[in-house]
Amino acid sequence: MFHRRELLLLRAMYRHDTVTAAAASVNMTQPAASALLRDMETRLGFALFSRENRRLHLTSQGRALIPEVLNALAGIEAVDRLAVDIRQGALARLDVGAVAIAASSLLPAAMAGMRRAHPAVAVTVRAGTALEIIEMAVDHRIDLGIIIGAPSDIARVSSLRLAPLALHAVMPKNHPWARQPVLALQDVAAAGPIVLAPALPAGRATRHALESRGLPYRPIIEVAQSSAACALAAEGLGVAIVESLGAHYAERQGLVTRRLLSLEDPVLAVVWSRDRDMSGPAQVLRDGLAQQAQSRLAGSGAW
Repeated sequence: MFHRRELLLLRAMYRHDTVTAAAASVNMTQPAASALLRDMETRLGFALFSRENRRLHLTSQGRALIPEVLNALAGIEAVDRLAVDIRQGALARLDVGAVAIAASSLLPAAMAGMRRAHPAVAVTVRAGTALEIIEMAVDHRIDLGIIIGAPSDIARVSSLRLAPLALHAVMPKNHPWARQPVLALQDVAAAGPIVLAPALPAGRATRHALESRGLPYRPIIEVAQSSAACALAAEGLGVAIVESLGAHYAERQGLVTRRLLSLEDPVLAVVWSRDRDMSGPAQVLRDGLAQQAQSRLAGSGAW
């Protein structure tokens, strides 16, 4: 039998790989964490970690425990949240994960529709990358997630594709290209664009689109968010290349966008756990997100 403190330490070790960092994240001293790990291994009868180059790595037995440790903690934390909600008068909770650009462009209107249908629902919105949000859905830490991701990633969870995506150029209204109705990808590439980092799905798609066409990949700035790329373009620091949600965001900020090319990968999608029934509020939010993707992206020409 595991105690909550032990589960928290195991999760922290899974995330941090060092006793010092894991102990700090759960407000324990390093000696106390080491002693607790030794006690668990003695009680279980097998090693949870092996030491390599001063770092701890999960053994195969330890790795086998981690999914259930994460699920157990997710369940405990869900009970804690529900108890707080009941005490405060809210009888339901909806946990949502979203990549940053979806949280600022697509989620608010869909959330407003959900709250009209379910005004007593308490909502938590968690930010993360597409892979982090998928992990949250798998671990039951969120009820619904909005991602820009690859089809192979989405295969791990139940999903609904909201819209195809495209790459767009973003520039201020006073940019010379803003008067051109059509803009070619090669022109933007030659000028040295502002791009999303290749660690992001849309950033990888941008780099692949350029290199597969024999165009130079020489960005003047790489950023981690579409909104940051748009802000830099607004200051005249260069033309940004963003995906459809970023283009929609840019248009709302008064910037000019020009569609460059369609993408098959990544896709805009909502994801949720395969092994848990979706609640009524989550279903309403999912349907609202689908409607927003159709009306806002299609209506703005951002596809």
